[in-house]
Amino acid sequence: LTPDQVVAIASNIGGKQALETVQRLLPVLCQANGLTPDQVVAIASHGGGKQALETVQRLLPVLCQDHGLTPDQVVAIASNIGGKQALETVQRLLPVLCQDHGLTPDQVVAIASHGGGKQALETVQRLLPVLCQDHGLTPDQVVAIASNIGGKQALETVQRLLPVLCQDHGLTPDQVVAIASHDGGKQALETVQRLLPVLCQDHG
Repeated sequence: LTPDQVVAIASNIGGKQALETVQRLLPVLCQANGLTPDQVVAIASHGGGKQALETVQRLLPVLCQDHGLTPDQVVAIASNIGGKQALETVQRLLPVLCQDHGLTPDQVVAIASHGGGKQALETVQRLLPVLCQDHGLTPDQVVAIASNIGGKQALETVQRLLPVLCQDHGLTPDQVVAIASHDGGKQALETVQRLLPVLCQDHG
């Protein structure tokens, strides 16, 4: 590894444990699991890197062989704060989300590959039927909202504010989805609800 890579691993909560785990697991993950040193560094360079590395070692074969993911997809899921929990949730919910809710593995990976991926996946499982049947969104729109940091909160806020923003404020569902489909979607939606009348009446 380079000094910069060592610094990147160390510069997070739990950096000591992450460095020790890299020293221990780098040979295993590269030789036995086919990852590159850069991929191992990417996984380790977040809060909870130790747990993420250990979970990749444990679940990479399962997720690739049993669930059809690629090593790159597993690394993408793991390379965030909460990577351990996201990987475990993908293992648990991938079959459910694909078979029962009609999502593709790529969509599940997209939802999981952000900070808070675990919570976003669980919220998609819970709210996808509601948002599609009751609010008229498509699965693709639900995935777009969920695939950001804070996806859980954004989905819950869309469920709560979509009727208000459309009926009271004249927005379209597509506009609401566009607002929600970024990091901080919850706060953006709440601010639109609060300021749209003011900005339109007072500022034209």
